[in-house]
Amino acid sequence: MLRPVGLLVAAVLCLSLEGCSNEVPRTVTAVGRATVAAPKQGPPASKAVSRHAPVQAREPSPFTFLVGGDGHADDRLVVDLVTALERNRLRLRLRQSRGPEQDLLTLLQNPGIDVALIPTDAIEALPRRMRAGVQDNLRYLFRVPGQRLHILARRDIATLHDLDGRKIGIGQPGSGTALTARLIFDKLGIKAEFTNDDPFTASLRLRSNEIQAVVLLASDTSKDVLAFESDGNFHLVPVSFQTVAAPLEDLIVHYSPSQLTDEEYPYLVNQGQPVETIAVNRVLALRNWPEGSAHYQRLADLSEALSTYLFDEVQKPAGNGIDPAEQAIGWKRFRPTEILLARRAQEVAERRSFEEFTAAQGNCPLPDAAARERLYNDFLVWRKAREPDPSAAGSAPDKQ
Repeated sequence: MLRPVGLLVAAVLCLSLEGCSNEVPRTVTAVGRATVAAPKQGPPASKAVSRHAPVQAREPSPFTFLVGGDGHADDRLVVDLVTALERNRLRLRLRQSRGPEQDLLTLLQNPGIDVALIPTDAIEALPRRMRAGVQDNLRYLFRVPGQRLHILARRDIATLHDLDGRKIGIGQPGSGTALTARLIFDKLGIKAEFTNDDPFTASLRLRSNEIQAVVLLASDTSKDVLAFESDGNFHLVPVSFQTVAAPLEDLIVHYSPSQLTDEEYPYLVNQGQPVETIAVNRVLALRNWPEGSAHYQRLADLSEALSTYLFDEVQKPAGNGIDPAEQAIGWKRFRPTEILLARRAQEVAERRSFEEFTAAQGNCPLPDAAARERLYNDFLVWRKAREPDPSAAGSAPDKQ
């Protein structure tokens, strides 16, 4: 019964628009996205402000982010965060990471830190008795591109287990590389001797065979690995996700399968034979403040600004690598972000239904995108007017 009525309404709405043409209908980006209300502008500089004039609302203080500055990938991410906030007249202040474990504790203990870029395996570095409580007090906005594990070694080191009893450079104490390396090697039962040199010194010691491998984490192509002169005697050791999944069963939620290619590292990876590795999952994490508190509302405004921007960016072929809907396993999403994502999914579903509906008519192609958008809005109003009233339905038994 609904379909004939729908067809009639569509025809009437179509005729009410500015003519028809034979242009093939095009999908229009979903409308109705929420935006953050911008603070009111102050008076023009040329006019003096009366001492009795009403006080203007103060500009929101900058949002403080803890980030590690992991090369170009994180640089692009920061640029996108700044752009998203500027669109809503909000500001971003950056604080340098002090290492994943320390950043995690700072986020929980310092109310002045709004968001931290956290590798999810950082929780495993905390004492076991603390982990559940920490997890309950954290939420996340979005997943961000992970950091891939690079293990650089001589070619006689064919597998991870060949490093048992060897010396391995894992970077500075407290760094993400050191944390991940210790977790993985410990879980795999590989007894190695770790050193804490910087990447340049570690590469010199690897070449002189003072150490037998160097471990690095990087989101993009690692400039330190790329700068290493292989001479054909070194390579990147494969780390199979399937191989480590069983021994790392309690950690595997923190890692994803990935690859290192010869296009990135032509002297360390054989042509056409990508090297398997794992990537450490990362999130934009925040503290789980009580709902209704000032901190909670402040972060809800931040979530709305970022979500609106990322919904646009995810459509671009060369974006920041963030898919807003991608989930972080084992983590709970910040509730306002969850609501925005559900709303977005509903809009996409409505748009898809509308496109299928109008395409099925076939007799009245719409003249342009603006006309199509007007028809879509009229379609939503018409459908909403015909939805049953939940309150009326619920009151029927009471009347009886």
